Amino acid sequence: MQRIIGWAAAALVVTVVFGTMYVCLQQVIRHSANMAPAAAAAAQVQEMPSATPNTPRLELTPDSGVFVIVYGRDNSPVTSSVTLHGVVPSLPGGVLDAARASGSDAVTWQPEPGLRFAVVARPAAGKVVVAGQSLAPFEDNSDRTLLFLAAGWLGSMIVLIAAYLATALAGRRKGPAA
Repeated sequence: MQRIIGWAAAALVVTVVFGTMYVCLQQVIRHSANMAPAAAAAAQVQEMPSATPNTPRLELTPDSGVFVIVYGRDNSPVTSSVTLHGVVPSLPGGVLDAARASGSDAVTWQPEPGLRFAVVARPAAGKVVVAGQSLAPFEDNSDRTLLFLAAGWLGSMIVLIAAYLATALAGRRKGPAA
């Protein structure tokens, strides 16, 4: 019985290690999604109040690159590099208010099912600059990371089970210890 407890503890430790690795890597992947929007927002803030994004308006899709939307004091869009169904999308007012209160806000925004974006909001000249990008490629990386770690965990469990069975078999061949 004591032998089984040792092997079960080893399996638990391996499971905790692989689980912790996944959580850490998933968080690194998700937070890296904020880097490009943060840089775009910072660049736009430096150009405020004179400049507004003059890029063509693109439709928000799961493949969208980095986009910028500037909101006015009343939280309505002033200018935007993207549209959603032909209309400039509006972020929840709480995101804009939080950015004004704390100097920035970074959230995951889902304007509709199937569209998820990492967005960073920063106040500038009474307005709020919001930059974002699709999370789809980052979520694909997270899924791939989970797959690789699950394969590693499964391989580790197979090795542990094989080692347990080998020691149990060797113990039976020796006979009871005197």
